[in-house]
Amino acid sequence: MHFRKIVETCIYSSDLVKMKNFYINTLELEFVSEEKDRHVFLKAGQSMLLIFNPNKTLATTDTGNGSNINQLPIHGAFAPPSIIHFALEIEKQNYDKAKYMLNEKNIKIEKEVTWETGTNSMYFRDPVGNLVEIITHGSWPIDHV
Repeated sequence: MHFRKIVETCIYSSDLVKMKNFYINTLELEFVSEEKDRHVFLKAGQSMLLIFNPNKTLATTDTGNGSNINQLPIHGAFAPPSIIHFALEIEKQNYDKAKYMLNEKNIKIEKEVTWETGTNSMYFRDPVGNLVEIITHGSWPIDHV
């Protein structure tokens, strides 16, 4: 089997308003949909960033036969809240602009790296502590659409 790409990344926060504001107004991801106090769905290029409220999505629902074995979280997977790391790709010529935008919005850049390939990364935290990376195209051997 050949997988083409990761389509979605899921992160968790009980403060969806703060997270929605950060990812839309600060990082300028595109709003797709939301269910108040349950989830916010955002588009980043050809990928989706899903933000779930773990207080709502980790609750279980009965699948129908009355057995606890068949109880599943409402969104279908067990994924406890934790701090994760993910990267958003930009074109190399936009790196300085992204860095300027983060500085203007008082977002602390924790680390910057120039990789052996000549590509760049900068790392910072979202409002709940996830490590977000902005990485320039060409860092990974994947197709660019």
